[in-house]
Amino acid sequence: MPSLYDDLFEDSGKKNKPEPIDLDNDRFQETGKESLDEILILIKQFTTKAEPFSQLLTRTRAVDYEVEKGILDFFLIAKDKHDQGSLANERSYYEVLQTKFTAIITPMLDLGHIHLQTIKQFNRDIDKDYYSIEKTDKQVQSDKEIAIDHINIQRKILADAATSLSILEEALTNTEDRLRTYIDIGGINNISRSECEILAQKRISLTSGQLHQFDYSFFKINLLDKTAIAMGMYLKETTSQYLSKLSKVFG
Repeated sequence: MPSLYDDLFEDSGKKNKPEPIDLDNDRFQETGKESLDEILILIKQFTTKAEPFSQLLTRTRAVDYEVEKGILDFFLIAKDKHDQGSLANERSYYEVLQTKFTAIITPMLDLGHIHLQTIKQFNRDIDKDYYSIEKTDKQVQSDKEIAIDHINIQRKILADAATSLSILEEALTNTEDRLRTYIDIGGINNISRSECEILAQKRISLTSGQLHQFDYSFFKINLLDKTAIAMGMYLKETTSQYLSKLSKVFG
């Protein structure tokens, strides 16, 4: 019976023909390790870094800063629960949001690179005809399924981080709206229009990915995709399409 995963990492519509084993192939030459073993090493690297990263996401508590928008907001001006009450407090709140955003996106960039490298090598070297000199077909199949399972876990971790960043990004823009209410009101709560514009520009550079050359928003996935990944089902897009888009996330 064919494996559920046989075609997951192949271009749709293409049939792979068995090829003779070429020991000069890159999969054997660069490190002396077979490609599948190299992929498992990359997965271990990701997992090692992902553990403290997941704890960081817990400590960041991005959900505490979520901007709530309901239907009533379209009809009346509701009190903003995040209103800090003064310009000084809004400034401090804004800095906290920036710090938390940066604390997440910096290690996420590193994890994203490992994820890209893993997907790229899997897509290039591993298919249903993949052969190992040292392992049985059963061991190879088991390792392939382990790799795919971990790749899906990587997507879920990166998606969780993207959700946190999205919440913080919206919280930053919401804070900017409150800062604008202090424009030219005088006294200790006075802020100039120019300063507000500069703050907004710096925030755009941070949250759009320009500063880190990293488009975090790519990793946001909808509920349907999360369910499919959790169940080990096929994704809507072939992995080759996913890889093509993933390669454009950096820089």
